[in-house]
Amino acid sequence: MKATNILRCWISAAVILGCSTSPTLSAEPTALHEVKIGYTSTSISAFPIEFARRKGFFREEGLSVLMIVMRTNVIMNALLTRGIDYGTPSTSVIRAAANDLPVKAVAVLMGRPDYFLAAKKEFKSLRDLKGKRIAIGTFGAAAAIALRVVLRQDGLDPERDVIRLQMGGGDSRFAALVGGTVDATILNFPFNLQAEKLGFNVLLWLGERFEMPLSGVGVRDETIQKNPGQILGLLRAIHRALLVARSNPEETIQAFMEWTRVDRELATKSYKLGTKSWPDNLIISDAAIKAVVDQAQIELKIRGPIPLDKVRDWSFAENVTRK
Repeated sequence: MKATNILRCWISAAVILGCSTSPTLSAEPTALHEVKIGYTSTSISAFPIEFARRKGFFREEGLSVLMIVMRTNVIMNALLTRGIDYGTPSTSVIRAAANDLPVKAVAVLMGRPDYFLAAKKEFKSLRDLKGKRIAIGTFGAAAAIALRVVLRQDGLDPERDVIRLQMGGGDSRFAALVGGTVDATILNFPFNLQAEKLGFNVLLWLGERFEMPLSGVGVRDETIQKNPGQILGLLRAIHRALLVARSNPEETIQAFMEWTRVDRELATKSYKLGTKSWPDNLIISDAAIKAVVDQAQIELKIRGPIPLDKVRDWSFAENVTRK
């Protein structure tokens, strides 16, 4: 009996020991690192991040991503004070970097502006808007910069030939157009579609004319220096999401509908706009970046040349998209 008990104890000990040395059973789950990303609205410009989150691509990179809706100025303050880790308003990040603040753009999610120029029905072209009132959000914001570019392309001086009025968000600008306070305005989805249904002329999709870093991934310089692996993981997940989104329209449209609570018509049009505007390699031309820098230099009265390496670092995007 004693021998039997001893044998049983020996077998039990051997089993326990074997289990404790098994790599499968002893390995602890890897803790996910929480990352906070500030974005301005639930729109196609921020959707690649949401899609990557839904697909579980961030988790595979060891990241738990928390997306937080904020106004642009709040995002910039939170980014600089470490309240968030990343921010999506690329033009604001580039302007801040040009003005010596320690941030950079490391990727572009929306390489063409998702803005439409809507006007009263009597106006048929941009040149018809000479001397007219155009509603913008705020001076220096992406929509205002985009408007300046297309006005100049059509031979109009943004400072002298039109009256630009700061009207806030898209809903306020739409209301100003409908109410007759302004003659034209910059709109994005869904307000441009609503304007068309009410008989206003949508003169132009501004994205037809030029590239612009409308949204992207902005980060503090210290993260670039101290935690480059996190940036690589984040961008790797986003790039994977974009590849899946492009090749799976139905799945992507359905996910966009669930996230934004819009109908299928708007989701489908947003998706088509996204496929035209999402950069394949998460970067856009230096000319597009320089346009934002040049405008910032004028408005912020920055003296001296501003090298583009001061405002953007494409090394991470190039790393994850390299074939």
